[in-house]
Formats: sequence, structure tokens, C-alpha cells
Amino acid sequence: MLRDLYGEKRSPCSQREVDLIAAGHKRYLTKSGGARAQFVSVTLDGLRLADYQFPEADFAGASLVGANLSRANLERASFYCADLRKADLRHANLRNSDMRGASFKGANLSFAALDNADLRAAMMVQMLGPGRVTVVDRGDFSNCSMKGICFANANLSGVNFNGALLNDANFRGAKLADVSFVGAVICGVKDLSVPPEALKGAIADVSADNDDAVAALRPKLDAHQQWIMTGGTQGQTAMLDDMDLRPLHKHFAGRQLTGLAARRAVAIGVDFQGCQLQAAKFDGADLRDANFSGADLRGASFRGANISHARFTKSDIRMLKLLSGKVRETDFFESQQSDNQFATAIVDAAA
Repeated sequence: MLRDLYGEKRSPCSQREVDLIAAGHKRYLTKSGGARAQFVSVTLDGLRLADYQFPEADFAGASLVGANLSRANLERASFYCADLRKADLRHANLRNSDMRGASFKGANLSFAALDNADLRAAMMVQMLGPGRVTVVDRGDFSNCSMKGICFANANLSGVNFNGALLNDANFRGAKLADVSFVGAVICGVKDLSVPPEALKGAIADVSADNDDAVAALRPKLDAHQQWIMTGGTQGQTAMLDDMDLRPLHKHFAGRQLTGLAARRAVAIGVDFQGCQLQAAKFDGADLRDANFSGADLRGASFRGANISHARFTKSDIRMLKLLSGKVRETDFFESQQSDNQFATAIVDAAA
């Protein structure tokens, strides 16, 4: 009979307690005393476990929402039905780990290693009271950032990769029954043998005529920048609505592109670092993994855009003061975003 991990009450664990358990686990691994780390049904939300050595540790049923596990050694660890939503697992070693039924929605697993991991969508029975039972289906990697991840020989049956960033991921030998990649970014992915319906709306590699695309698009950026620098006497505004801007991913950085129109554009991973993009229009654009660090985005519109995992480090998202005396707010209405994306952005002072 399956253990009801969902029905158990989770106990909170402090950062200091985690550090003490980690020290004991280290001794356990070297066979010099200590004890195996046990975090079964424990709450570790938001704690820092980056670079920790926790191979073979037991996190079954634990809550690690927003926890920092980057670069941690978690080889052969158990995360059975654990809650890892929005957790930072970049460069983590998760080889041979048990991740059946774990939830990774909004988590970042870029460059993590999951060779031979078990990532099946486990079915857990949750007791809701006398005579009330529900089945919980987990196995969610939707909207995760998993660039360069290795799923070699992993069991991924029933897993949800919808909207995930899977650039250069390795699926060689993986079991992919009933897997969904709807809207996922699969550039550079090989050995992905799934039915066409599983890839509905997926973003694949830029077309082979990349040089031709650059030759056609770059003059538009040059003309727009000239229009800005000459006060509108030369050049013209760039209309990039509905275009695939990925061929220009390194040609935007540092440019003066105030008022740029790129509605519904595909700009996944594009580098807008240091750009002048005041009042730019990115409504409905796919901006996943784009870099807006240090960009001036005052008054820009991102209504309905997908900005999951986009970087806004020290970007300016304050209101734009117009010559008329009015102001235009930077608009993220109904955009798809992650928590804390604007933690280091420049914002308007609280009233």
C-alpha cells in the first residue's frame, strides 16, 4: 500500500538545523559516525542548500518551494512526491535520484544532471477523511528552465514538459511514453522520439538560413537606432511584430531602441542587455530566457508576454515621464512570469 505523504503534517526545519544535519550526513558518508539525512515530510521552503553534499539523503514528501539547491550533490537522493516548485537546482547532481511524482513547476534545472533518474509521474493516494480519497498525479516540469540537462536513460513516462526550456537537452535512451512538450523550447534537442501532437507549439531550432535572416533584420535595427539618434530626421522605426528575432540574439545589446515594436515576436534567449527600450511594445511576445539586465524599460509594455526565466537584473522598470507631463507605467499585465524576477530591478519609490 502506498504511503500517504500528502496527508502527513510537515514539520518546519530551520537553516541551522539543516546545517547540523548536513554535518552528520557528511560523517555518515565517510563511515565515521553521523546519520543519513532524513527530511521526510519536512518544510524547507526558501532555505539555502546550495553546494551541500546530500547524496542518498531522503527528501520524500518534503516541501522545498523556492529553496536554493544549486550545485548541490543529490546523487541517489529520494525526492519521492517532494514539492520543488520554483526551486533553484541549476548545476545540481541528481543522477540516479528518485524523483517520482515530484513537482518542479517554475523550477530552474539548467545544466543539472539527471542521468538514470526516475522521473515517472507517480500516482499517490491522498486521504481526505473517512470515505474520501483522491488520486494525486505529479511529475511536473512545466515552465522549468532545463538548458543542457541530461535525461539519458531516465524514465520520464507521463511527465509534463509543457513550456519548459530544454535547449540542448539529452534524451538519449529515455522512456518517453505519454510525455508532453507542448510549447516547450527544444532547440538542439536530439533523440526525441514522440508523436507530433506531443510537440504542439514547440519551438525548434532557428531555420538553416540564419545568415539571410540576420541580413534582413539587422538593417531594421540600424535604421531604428539612426531614427532615435537623429531625432527622427533620418532612418525609420523598426516594426518587428510577429517576427522570429532569435537570429539577432546578439545584435540588440546596448542599442538605442526606444519605442521598438516587437508584439508577438519570438525572442527566446535574446540579449537585450543595456538596451534603451523606453516605451517598447512586447505585448504577447515570447521572451523566455531573454536578458534585459541593465536595460531601460521605462514605460515598456509586456502585456500578455511570456517572460518566464527572463533576467531583469538592475533593469529600469519605473514609470516613463512624457514631455506632456503625463506618465506611462511599465506594463506587465497578464504576463507569464516567475516570482522574484524583479528583485534587483529599479522600481518606483513607494508612495
